[in-house]
Amino acid sequence: METMKSDANALMAYYSGPNEKGAILYGPHSGAELRMPPWSRLEQPGVILTITAYFLLFQMFGALVRTHTWLNHTGFRKYRLQNLTVCIVHSVITGCWAVSSLLLLRDEMLHHVIHYVSPIIVHLPMISIAYFAYDITDMLRHEISRWTIELFMHHAAAIFVLISAVLPEKFLLYAHWALIMEFNSIFLHLRSIMQLSGEAERLPGCYRLVKSLNIATLITCRFCVQFWQLMWAFNNYRLMHPFYVCIAGFGSLFFLASNTILFSRILTTDGWLCDCAIGGAASGRYEVDVENCRKDESFSDSQEDGIVMLVGDNKDI
Repeated sequence: METMKSDANALMAYYSGPNEKGAILYGPHSGAELRMPPWSRLEQPGVILTITAYFLLFQMFGALVRTHTWLNHTGFRKYRLQNLTVCIVHSVITGCWAVSSLLLLRDEMLHHVIHYVSPIIVHLPMISIAYFAYDITDMLRHEISRWTIELFMHHAAAIFVLISAVLPEKFLLYAHWALIMEFNSIFLHLRSIMQLSGEAERLPGCYRLVKSLNIATLITCRFCVQFWQLMWAFNNYRLMHPFYVCIAGFGSLFFLASNTILFSRILTTDGWLCDCAIGGAASGRYEVDVENCRKDESFSDSQEDGIVMLVGDNKDI
């Protein structure tokens, strides 16, 4: 309980200078947590140009992936493997960074969630904003389906939440907490890559390990983190504008529901639940993927056998 109320105690001792780690506890926008986000900062070069630069980097990296990887595959399978390659690179960068923040900035992550800011930590949410924007454009180029709409809603919500921390330079560590979920996405995407590429059959022991790590990190990096975020929001709602209360509360509930659906799909695909437990959602994904693959002239029956393993894939944070 003390850690949850630490921001309230911090307000009693205003601190505007750099600490021993060179970061600013209260930053240049003191009191911004009590106001609506300064949307006008989107026009400032330090924000829009940085996000645009990261977006272009993802576009260039995606072009390299499409040019040099998974060339022995064709059609929808090739697109999925190349898309997942970019996804896993983003997850490795942001997931490991967020976990490192928890390990190296433990006191700040627990006690200064609202106010802590440094020239470095603000870049993590901006990288993810750029990635989600890239992934939306990549999906729209290759697949229009109910799953595209579902992921578009997720990505749009994630961008909105992250930009709401970047603009006021408040709640940046809350964004770091949220991006700990990307550490689980490393194993989620690796699982899907192994399924699509056939490595799951060639390396069954490694695949079982990846599946186990996926379940373990999904519980710890998604559900446990979201439980902490909800508890923190409940204990600190008086210290922020209602806009941020809604993001911390309803936003967390939205992503909790999304992650619960993802967890159910994975358990169903891995044989722990029957498909009827989630209303046939898993088989729906299977049908969409098979239909997309059949649109390609090079699709064969041998390829179709591997598509069934796509069922549980999702790219939620």
